[in-house]
Amino acid sequence: MSKLIARIFVGIFMAAILMAINEFLVPESLYMNDAFNHFMSVCYFACIIVPCVIYFIKTPPGTNNKGERIG
Repeated sequence: MSKLIARIFVGIFMAAILMAINEFLVPESLYMNDAFNHFMSVCYFACIIVPCVIYFIKTPPGTNNKGERIG
């Protein structure tokens, strides 16, 4: 479970970096575009979900982080 939390923190960190780039480096004309805002929402969602999916692919339910079966 601690590896999952570590991966979630990486995703939150990446989302924060993406938000800072969006806030300080993106021109306001692009920032106000609805399509760009929808794209950024998908990027934020992917920053959180993709690390969790990678964790569950590497450690399926019923196994520990070493690949051994539990139970």
